[in-house]
Amino acid sequence: MTTDLYYTTGGPANAPALLLLHPLGSSHEFWEECTAIWSQRYFVVAPDLRGAGRSPIPDRPQKVDVHVRDLKTLREKLGLSAIIPVGCAIGSVIATAYAAEDASAVRALILSNTTDRLGEESRQRHESRLKLVAEKGMEALLPAVIDMAFEGLPKDERYWRYLDRFRKNDPRGYGALALGMVGTDNAKALSSLGCPTLVVAGAHDILLPPRLSRGVHGMLKDSEFVELADAAHFAPYQAPSEFAALVVDFLARRGI
Repeated sequence: MTTDLYYTTGGPANAPALLLLHPLGSSHEFWEECTAIWSQRYFVVAPDLRGAGRSPIPDRPQKVDVHVRDLKTLREKLGLSAIIPVGCAIGSVIATAYAAEDASAVRALILSNTTDRLGEESRQRHESRLKLVAEKGMEALLPAVIDMAFEGLPKDERYWRYLDRFRKNDPRGYGALALGMVGTDNAKALSSLGCPTLVVAGAHDILLPPRLSRGVHGMLKDSEFVELADAAHFAPYQAPSEFAALVVDFLARRGI
């Protein structure tokens, strides 16, 4: 099989493999600080999801099963028989669906700022945003969208770096990824998972509040829950040292 997703790799090729799935409006660059830590002991694979970064821009919204197929194809292309998906926000929703579909290859799962479903409230929010984008481009969402994702956090260098990257999104790709994920319901997938799972929430997250991550934690057979006090909607990006350490500790305790 082949895949047309853009991706980067790093770390020792014979080490356990982490598959990093970024949130909406981001790309593989979202993980750069975590990757610098993880690549010392893991093989790290960071793709741009379909519609994001340097990956193909679809001409219509792509449902979660398309992303799952992309990731399975990528794993097979890289010759990986075992993998640990790590996802944030929409990336975590895709990671959950992927882990359920490709369960025999998944050794553990890391979910950050997650939820079991993306319903009509999500559709209304995205359609409102995309109407603005169609009229005025990505700049129309700034700084409001980034302010919500960084609720309760300082407007420091990390904030401005994220904002600058966000404005470079292709509007078509952003829309395809956003609307394609609306309606995704992972309740059945979550209940089927038996792999050890770490669920991390950001205390200041107002888009996917900690109660939603706690709900996911409660639906899993074998999971641990942590809430990071100094993070909002993008815990791995906003508190990279803490998040990376949590993952290293979790996998070490689970013998991975």
